[in-house]
Amino acid sequence: MKQKRNRTARRVLACLLACLFAFPASLFVTAEDNPFEGDAAAYYLTLTEQGFPADYARSLTELHLLHPTWSFTPLLITETESTYTWDYVIAQENVLDHAGEANEAANNTISSSDTYAAYRHPTNERLYDSGKYQVSDEALSYFMDPRNFLNETDIFQFLDLSAYESVSIEAVESVLAGTFMETRMLENGKSFAEYFLEVGAELKVNPIFLAVKARQEQGVGGTSPIISGTCGTSLQTLYEADPSVGEYTEGELLALNGYYNLFNVKANGNGHFSIYYNAMTYARDTGTATMAEAWGSPSWDTLWKSLYGGAAFIKKNYVSDYVTTIYLQKFNVDSRAYGNFWKQYMQNVSGAFSEARTFYTSFASTGMLDSACTFLIPVYGGMPDAPSPDPAHGECRALVAAPLRYTSHAELSLPLSASTDGAPIYRTITANRGEELQFTGSIEHSYGVDRMEYSWDGGAWQTLCEGGALNAKIPVNHTSASSHILTVRGIAAYDPEDGTKKNNYAFLCAVLYVEIKAPDVLTVTFTDADGTDTEIVPWGTQITLPDSSDKCFIGWLASDNTFLPAGTTVKPVKDLSYRAICLDMRQLVGASLVFDEEHAHLRFSAAILDDAYTALSAISALELYASYSANGVPTLKTPIAREKVFAHGKLWQTLYADTSEISVSNTDTEYTARFSATVVYSDGTRITLSASTPNTDALTRCAREVANAALLDTDAQYPQKIHDRLVILAGVR
Repeated sequence: MKQKRNRTARRVLACLLACLFAFPASLFVTAEDNPFEGDAAAYYLTLTEQGFPADYARSLTELHLLHPTWSFTPLLITETESTYTWDYVIAQENVLDHAGEANEAANNTISSSDTYAAYRHPTNERLYDSGKYQVSDEALSYFMDPRNFLNETDIFQFLDLSAYESVSIEAVESVLAGTFMETRMLENGKSFAEYFLEVGAELKVNPIFLAVKARQEQGVGGTSPIISGTCGTSLQTLYEADPSVGEYTEGELLALNGYYNLFNVKANGNGHFSIYYNAMTYARDTGTATMAEAWGSPSWDTLWKSLYGGAAFIKKNYVSDYVTTIYLQKFNVDSRAYGNFWKQYMQNVSGAFSEARTFYTSFASTGMLDSACTFLIPVYGGMPDAPSPDPAHGECRALVAAPLRYTSHAELSLPLSASTDGAPIYRTITANRGEELQFTGSIEHSYGVDRMEYSWDGGAWQTLCEGGALNAKIPVNHTSASSHILTVRGIAAYDPEDGTKKNNYAFLCAVLYVEIKAPDVLTVTFTDADGTDTEIVPWGTQITLPDSSDKCFIGWLASDNTFLPAGTTVKPVKDLSYRAICLDMRQLVGASLVFDEEHAHLRFSAAILDDAYTALSAISALELYASYSANGVPTLKTPIAREKVFAHGKLWQTLYADTSEISVSNTDTEYTARFSATVVYSDGTRITLSASTPNTDALTRCAREVANAALLDTDAQYPQKIHDRLVILAGVR
């Protein structure tokens, strides 16, 4: 009686808690809680108004941005039945019995392997005949808390299994790949994939789910006696080894040969004998009553009948009874369903988690992730403020949420400067109608990045670039002043055959809220040494870039970082300012000797106006070269920028290039050097300019004459070590 009173007290407490948490979650969501803008903010608000708490809504909005065809429906557990609060459901799920008999069975178990020790119950140390332990409340909370699994991969445990349309045979085949069902034919002459598709359509159950369920129940090899057709013989062998399981005759057990149970329907009990016996007697004696006339009996005496009959059993007892997701098959918590907390398809606490991975693989490997999917996600009253933690703290890799199995990093320099690890970049930018948004940056993923894609307002995904190195443009095709969402995602180097690369296909990189401007007139300004000219032109007007009087003028650098030569025709789509770029590059007279610890080199130098050097380098429009020849043999080098100097009223960037090693044997070798620059315009055209030189003599030097000149410079004071080396190179005795 004491135990009964305690249970009653707990239920009263649960009712009181339910009153506290019965208000819709949306009542507690304010505008400040909404981290999104535009249509994304509206979508987030719609989720909260349906009853999703804020932490659910944020994750689901990001998933909707990643896969716009996905939709989410809350399953309001506590609102449907007020006593079913979070604490109450956890307590009911983790009792040891469901029929008043202590220690009959544990509803939620974990493997006996030490790998999973962190999930075991702290006081119930019993190892059940199934080879598993009861789980702790903490472990149960981790697997039951939907917030832990609202990611691209693990969310498939919430997929609505009543959706069966638009499933291809290729998707079903991907689930069966590598299993005994891949090539084996059924007795009715059909492949497993063909029959899963046919049965799913007839019963209105997702065929992929049926294939996943069969794979989960029978494994890859399909070696269970339950589908061998000779399970009676296996039962007789087990009985001979342990007659304490009950009183049976050999004839009774062998009579169970010739029956099959693909989905392990009623395969329950303590120990293999009970599990096999219950599964086989159900297949023989119960089977599928509705097909008794068509089949001649209800029995599952072929593998294809057990497939059909098991699917019909799942449809009737689960999908048609408010158990329409893998999660609900494991955790029967919808009060409208029969047998809450005990009538559950599997004891393994991670069963829904594991099956979701198989389901996800079938979608990802066949390119179906962007197909329409509806997810039914439980929401409980009285949930903890934060998602229930993993008792293994992420150290049990097999049971961690998918995002902990990979890393990603997004970095943008254009159209904005931002970076983030493992999360998307959110920013607001402005653009003009007709503009092209330049994207530069890099996206990294621990799997590698296959390509980048973009989408306007949840529309079709389009390729932005191959790989993760961003240097591409996205056209702004909107013609009026308006607000839009530009989403950028990465496609990882997903590989369904590689266990280390099968947990993520697409990942969200950037969500840009784009404000489109559509002015009627534009302001275009040109600035050069003669001053600034301003033009006001109607939107869409073509203009020709003018020339400049400066003899070193090479082109116009616009405020949008385009660089074009005079005479180019452009059609501005926003206000632009152009400044004249003048490339003045001069080779300096002579050469110098430079020494390292062991070697000497001749160094030739040049100077380039810092303004042009800095501006063109910033947009990768300048390529610098230095070439020198030794006795007529040419060598090309990239010069190194050394330091800025102020001369002739202007700021210059100095450049230098060193020859190969100078030794005593080649001090008379004459080196001739020249510097040049290639300018790359935004339209792809190029020009090459050579540095100006004071005279031809400035281009040629040998080490001996440079060393002699250095020694003759009476104002120079060299360290003794350098002086000695100069003497050697000068040939002074």
